[in-house]
Amino acid sequence: MKTDDLVTAIKEAFGQLPKDVLGPAKMAAEGFGWLNEILVSIRREAEGENFAPRIVKLAAAGAYLASDLENYCGSESESMLRKLQEVGILAPD
Repeated sequence: MKTDDLVTAIKEAFGQLPKDVLGPAKMAAEGFGWLNEILVSIRREAEGENFAPRIVKLAAAGAYLASDLENYCGSESESMLRKLQEVGILAPD
């Protein structure tokens, strides 16, 4: 299949250009990174004060989940980008 045909197939399947299809995964990774930073900050503030241990544990658990999802979404986005570059749909960085 020619590159132009692949680009057309992606546009038809997703209604977007190939690079734009990757946007949600990249945005999710960034958003989870921000969420992780917020929860880490809450945990650090709560550790130094007289807050219930439950708050510290919830913030730590939330930060862990956000970090894990950030890594997963970022890895998926990078993997999809590499595949699109390998088949010539997108130019290498």
